[in-house]
Amino acid sequence: MREPNVQELKHIFRILLDTYGPQHWWPASTRFEIAIGAILVQNTMWRNVKISIKNLEKAGLLEPYRMYVASSEKIANAIKTSGFPRLKTDRLRNFLKFFENFSFDFDEMDKLETDSLRKSLLSVNGIGKETADSLLLYIFNRPTLIVDAYTKRFFLRLGYSPLSFKEKGKSQLMNALKNDPSELGEFHALVVQHSKAYCRTKPLCDKCPLSSICEFGGAYYD
Repeated sequence: MREPNVQELKHIFRILLDTYGPQHWWPASTRFEIAIGAILVQNTMWRNVKISIKNLEKAGLLEPYRMYVASSEKIANAIKTSGFPRLKTDRLRNFLKFFENFSFDFDEMDKLETDSLRKSLLSVNGIGKETADSLLLYIFNRPTLIVDAYTKRFFLRLGYSPLSFKEKGKSQLMNALKNDPSELGEFHALVVQHSKAYCRTKPLCDKCPLSSICEFGGAYYD
């Protein structure tokens, strides 16, 4: 296993971008919708979340204060397709209680330094590292690497050490993309797209655009 290499990571990014094109993430109309989507997508597929978001919109709940004062039953009914509706309703309420401290204003939250903002988000019951980093990157435009199941599988199969996901390794990965939030956001979206297209649980290595530099795929197709 190897450590992150700037030139190789740039090469990987270019291949993914050339293969799939810009992904235009996060797919949402407002910052609040991004936050809701990031919480609802936990342990489910995005297509299920899209239905929940449409239901919330129809119910007039895609606005912070209106969701805040709505009954838990109304919210849970709207988000059923995302799975665990009661649990996720509680998580949405936890976030809204936290958000109330900033007068439901993302600009007020944005005044916090990145480390403080991340710690504050992680203090909310139901927001873990992956969700917090998604909010930092896609709402607040802060440079961070989202480490989810797709990211881990992607880099481990390429032959990178698990240490790549620790803070030092994350910094190297981020440096390869110039600590640019737009590139980091695009990279994460491309990794997700690639993981759905080829780097699945049962991968399709024979047609993968990264097979020539992938230890896992190369084991079969050298």
